[in-house]
Amino acid sequence: MKFYASCLLLLCTAIFAADEPPYRRGVNIAGAEFGEIPGVRFRNYTYNNEESFKYFAQKGFDVLRVPVKWERLQPALSGPLNAGDLAELKKNVAWAKKYNASVIIDVHNYGGYSVKIGDKYKGCLIDNVVDGEVRVKSADFCDLWVKLSNEFKDEPAVYGYGLMNEPHGMGTADWKVISNAAVAAIRGNSDTKTIFVGGEHWSNASGWEKHNGPTAWIKDPAENTIYEAHCYFDADNSGSYKKTYEQELAKNPKLPMLGRERVTDFISWCKKNNVRGFLGEFAVPRGDARWNEVLENFMLALDEAGFGGTYWAAGTYWGDGYPMSIHPADKNYSVDRPQMEVMLKHVSPGHTAGTYAPAPATQK
Repeated sequence: MKFYASCLLLLCTAIFAADEPPYRRGVNIAGAEFGEIPGVRFRNYTYNNEESFKYFAQKGFDVLRVPVKWERLQPALSGPLNAGDLAELKKNVAWAKKYNASVIIDVHNYGGYSVKIGDKYKGCLIDNVVDGEVRVKSADFCDLWVKLSNEFKDEPAVYGYGLMNEPHGMGTADWKVISNAAVAAIRGNSDTKTIFVGGEHWSNASGWEKHNGPTAWIKDPAENTIYEAHCYFDADNSGSYKKTYEQELAKNPKLPMLGRERVTDFISWCKKNNVRGFLGEFAVPRGDARWNEVLENFMLALDEAGFGGTYWAAGTYWGDGYPMSIHPADKNYSVDRPQMEVMLKHVSPGHTAGTYAPAPATQK
């Protein structure tokens, strides 16, 4: 019986592996993390509409990273989840599922939580003393993820959990200890979903080993963890792109290959540690077509490494003021942004870049 059971397990594993693409590609659909805390939903921050999920899924992207704010999903530390924000997040997941895409739920909090002290909110890093006490504990962080796991662990359209966006400057706390505790809490909840773990120093791909050490640190009994880095191509790695392409080129004549250069450290670290890697954020500004060459060379490096990634960013609230936005340029979703030309050449293996079909005019 053991022999036949083993054969069946191997067969099921082979079928799963055949169905699962080696990596996934998509975009961030931002908005729910916008604005000051607490903010008013659909005034200061937003959960995006169905058409946004339909557009990117039909373009051929199979994963959509949805940033959220911890404080909005859980207004009181270790308290219940906010029903309104949770319902909006579930709508986003349902829309992704409807159009054959999946979601990464990304807690977009940079390593902390804004606690209300008096009549003001103060950002407090996990496991750090603030005004004489530890106001946000790793146990609170684990509680959030167990409660989110309770809501989504049986939902196949949720591809994975982004533990924490861009932890940095963690003070007296150790992000490696905190992230391991959160992984253990999720696994202890009988949840085997993919967990994305960002690195210290804003998860910067360039200098990844310098800021995170030479070895992988997550102990995952399900062996379903992916390390997540971010990579931008302006001089200060910030993604603000304050200088023009000409100004950047004058400082660095190798600018067209800068993305490939910057991601090499992260790719090498993952390969050395035999772990999977993912680029949760990367972007170039529109307005100068030469930036697309930088993006193309970067995407080729991801292809060669077999790494997934999500472009930063889409979302209805960006408008024309954010030059990195890949959200359609018009309300009818009929005008692609220039960056889309590159991204469509690098969708997930097994996927084909598609064409968005707008809903009939009578449909809301």
